[in-house]
Amino acid sequence: MNRLQLYRTLLVACVVGFIYLLTGASFTCFFKSITGIPCPACGTTRFIQGDYTQGNPLGIFVGAAFLLPLGVIFDLISRGDHVFRAYLWVEKKCRQPFIAILLIALVLLNWVWTIYKGL
Repeated sequence: MNRLQLYRTLLVACVVGFIYLLTGASFTCFFKSITGIPCPACGTTRFIQGDYTQGNPLGIFVGAAFLLPLGVIFDLISRGDHVFRAYLWVEKKCRQPFIAILLIALVLLNWVWTIYKGL
């Protein structure tokens, strides 16, 4: 993925996310409706909206991602590539087996916690 493709994708995803949060639209979780158990991301929206007791801590990362448009806009105006270089660095780190296993384990632990809480 080149720089402009990444920036376009990030901006579109964030705009859709902002619209989703601002309109209060709710969608039935496809995974939960088929399996009867919450998906690993179940409760992320609630966490972003401030429900820290019933929300999913993965919402911290999703919420932080909503700051990306500021970096993208700054890069586009200044003709920089800070966000793109950060993306490449994170992608490189995530491809390392230890980091990948650690991240997968954290998602699985979070999923178990989500199921335990009955989200």
